[in-house]
Amino acid sequence: MDILSKLGIWQSHAGRRRKFNRYQRLVVYGLAVTVFVMWVVVPLIFHFSPKLHHFFVLLHTVDSQLDSNNPENVGLPGTRNFYLQTDKFVFIGLWHILPGSLSHSAPEGDSDLREKWFQAQLKNDRPIVLYLHGNKGSRGGSHRVELYNKLRQLDYHVIAIDYRGFADSSAGDPLEEELVMDAKAVFSYLLDFAGTSPIFVWGHSLGTGVSCHAVLELCRRKRCPRGLILEAPFNNLHDEIQRNPLSQIFHPLPYFDWAFIDSVKDTGYAFESDKHIADITCPILILHAQDDYIIPIELGRKLYRAAQYRQQAENFPTRFIEFKAMYGYGHNHISRAPEFTEIIRNFVKNSTAASKTQHSQ
Repeated sequence: MDILSKLGIWQSHAGRRRKFNRYQRLVVYGLAVTVFVMWVVVPLIFHFSPKLHHFFVLLHTVDSQLDSNNPENVGLPGTRNFYLQTDKFVFIGLWHILPGSLSHSAPEGDSDLREKWFQAQLKNDRPIVLYLHGNKGSRGGSHRVELYNKLRQLDYHVIAIDYRGFADSSAGDPLEEELVMDAKAVFSYLLDFAGTSPIFVWGHSLGTGVSCHAVLELCRRKRCPRGLILEAPFNNLHDEIQRNPLSQIFHPLPYFDWAFIDSVKDTGYAFESDKHIADITCPILILHAQDDYIIPIELGRKLYRAAQYRQQAENFPTRFIEFKAMYGYGHNHISRAPEFTEIIRNFVKNSTAASKTQHSQ
C-alpha cells in the first residue's frame, strides 16, 4: 500500500473519530440540559405557579363535558338535574337520582311540580347518599354512574354534585375550603328536606379529603351525617404527592417538599384527613383495593390507623375493608365486588340503628 493510500485511510479514521466526539458532546450536552430542565426549571416553575397547583390537584378541566339535562342518556332514568347556590355568585350542578323503586314514578317535564315531587321523596325514610367525587371529569363519569346504579338498587337516594370549577357548575379554580363549602351547602339543603331520612356522606379519591374536612365541620356544629363512607382514600395530600408515580423522578431532590408539596399547601390544598378524622363523631366505613395504583392502599391503612384514635371511637366504629388485587377493582371499580351491596347495606342499617339508639338514650 503506497503512502497516499495510508494517508487516506488515516484521514478517514480521524474524520470518524471527530464525528463520534461531536456526537458524544451532543449527547452529554442534551443529558445536561434535560437534567437541568427536569430538576431545576420544572420544580421552579411548579413552585411559583398556582395555576399548575389547581390543575394537578383537581384536573377539573379534563373530561369535564356533561349533558347535565339528560342523565337518562348515561343510564340514569328518574333523575333530576338542578342547581344550588353555595356561595355568592356560585352555583353548582347536582343530580338527584331516585331509589330504584321510584325511578319510573317521577312526573315528566321540568316544572315546579316535578321539583317539589323530588324534594318530597327525600322525606320517605329511605337513606340518602351525598356523593362527593374525586378529581377529573364530572358527576356523569362512567364509573360514578355505575356506583349510583348500585346504590339505587339498594333503594337509596343519591345526590351527586359537581363542585365549582367542574362540569356545568360555576367556573373557577376552587381551593380546598371552597370545595368543602360546596359540600356543606348541599348537606344543609338535604337537611331541609330529609325529615327523618338518614343522610350518609360518600367520598371517593380526592372526594374523601373533601368529605373528611366537611364532615368534621358538620360534626362540630352537631350536624353529623349518620355515617361516612370513604372509597379509595388517602391520609393527607403530602403523602399522596410523595407516593404519586409522577413525582418519583423528583424524589432525589433535596428541595422536593419545597417545590412540590409546600407550594401546593400554600396555595390552599392540604386535605389532612388523618387530622380531620380524629374529631368525626359518626360511624366510618373505609373501602380500598390492594391494586389501587392511583392512591396506594397503604395511605388508606394510615387513615384507618388515625381513625382508631379518634374521640368516642368505641361509640362510632370504623371498619376497613380491603379488596384483593386478584380481582382487579383498582381505583374506580370497587362497586363491582359481589359482596359490595351487602357491605353497604349492613353499614347503613347498623349506622342508622345505632343513631336511633343514641338519640333514645
